[in-house]
Amino acid sequence: MAVIEVQLDDFCKLVGKDMTMEFVEKKLPMLGLAWEGKEGNTFWVEVFPNRPDMLSVEGLARAFSSFIGVKKGLRDYKTLPSDFVVFVDEKVKDVRPYIALAVVENVKLSDEFIRSLMQLQEKLHATHGRKRKKVAIGLHDLSKVKFPVFYTTKPKEFKFIPLNENKEMSLEEILEKHPKGKEYGWIIKSFEEYPILIDAKQMVLSMPPIINSTHTMVTESTNSLLIDVTGTDEKAVEKALNILVTSFADRGATIKMVKVKYADKEISYPKLEPEEMELEVSYVNKLLGLELTSQEVSDLLAKMGYGVAPMGEVVKVFVPCYRTDVMHPIDLVEDVAIAFGYENFEPSIPNIATVGQEDELERFSRKLRDFLVGYGLQEVKTFVLTNEQKLFEKMERERKPVVEAENPKTEEYKILRDLLLPSLLEVLARNKHRSFPQNLFEVADVVDLDETTDTKTRNVRKLCVVTCHSKASFSEIKSIAESLLENLGVKFELKEGQEPYMVTGRCAKIMVDGKEIGTFGEVHPKVLENWG
Repeated sequence: MAVIEVQLDDFCKLVGKDMTMEFVEKKLPMLGLAWEGKEGNTFWVEVFPNRPDMLSVEGLARAFSSFIGVKKGLRDYKTLPSDFVVFVDEKVKDVRPYIALAVVENVKLSDEFIRSLMQLQEKLHATHGRKRKKVAIGLHDLSKVKFPVFYTTKPKEFKFIPLNENKEMSLEEILEKHPKGKEYGWIIKSFEEYPILIDAKQMVLSMPPIINSTHTMVTESTNSLLIDVTGTDEKAVEKALNILVTSFADRGATIKMVKVKYADKEISYPKLEPEEMELEVSYVNKLLGLELTSQEVSDLLAKMGYGVAPMGEVVKVFVPCYRTDVMHPIDLVEDVAIAFGYENFEPSIPNIATVGQEDELERFSRKLRDFLVGYGLQEVKTFVLTNEQKLFEKMERERKPVVEAENPKTEEYKILRDLLLPSLLEVLARNKHRSFPQNLFEVADVVDLDETTDTKTRNVRKLCVVTCHSKASFSEIKSIAESLLENLGVKFELKEGQEPYMVTGRCAKIMVDGKEIGTFGEVHPKVLENWG
């Protein structure tokens, strides 16, 4: 979540209506924002990550203007053709593959707009851009750029003068010495060559996603800009550019297109055409418990800035180009609810023939935890998310397919575990300075791949017990396993087992009706060494 600062008088101009601070304070949270305070002519609101289009004063004013009925419906943003061309080198494919650009002219960089732009760029980088890894933005003085522009990579020895410096630095020096290089260098440091945006005169525009060049620095006298957005996700890059150019357009600027030429395709940016979706009125009413007509649903969507065309029991919806959060009809239903007003819903008891009760698996897990405490074991709770080093390398396991996070925030937590034992070994590794014995258990979920389900994954509830002290042995863990199974009334047999993380000859498989349901044994010394 991000907090943005807004000047009331500037906000009123953009909304198109004179408003008091009290009116804004009362109405703005109804749009799905959190009011953070006010002082004099300034107020602060918290914008949730699903609406990066409201991270600028312009975007916030645009949404609020529709919401209070000043200018409802879809905003029409025009783009003009141009001769501006950017060539994309195939070398960027494995480094930072996507780029989208636009030119904005007739720009008036007022103090309010400069503050809003700086704020928007910073907040987009931190949220939508995942700290610049997924998306990074560059603003350049167009008058200093000679087209065509080239997006390529350069070796670490390549030099240019970065922003806020007065001498040339090599790309490697920038990552090691420049403040922005030290902050964001981790994104590209592992590559042999680094991305560079360079013009026809061989003048550097920027080193995405780290720093711009001094050569194209934007000043108060700049009236035409080139905007570049680079990243690792094509749609996220396009949407970030749309958010930026529409903010400029709301301040009266003219948008011109830039042609981006890849080796195998050619794309003109920005893409400001709305996306079309269909929304069934019955679906809205079923989920919200209302009895809205097609026209009423259309009117409510218009309050949220959508274009609408009622067609009987279906509404054709035109989603604005700057909205990143609308992926399914349920997202449209949410906006219908916001426009209707949560305060206007009447609470009612659902007419269903069942009553709530604790899930059977949760009931069994709770009883099992109580039972395990009786063995003198201490319960721990660990994260489902982990990484390859902990799950495979330290456990001496061969790598296999597991569920991966698409956009992990850190290298520490990027895959979902399929085994509980590494989590408990990590707890022991972090508590070597504590007294022994350390006998632990965890009853928790792991995630397996399963092609038969809708999500292609399956949560599995598992139990793991570890004992750690000077006399810990195979016999001890065997007695715990047998006692537990007998008390649960499970008929089982034991067979010799083999796991890469256990000592050969001191590992057993628990079999029930010929099926393996568990393993116990002594952890291999090499694994203990890996964990320190």
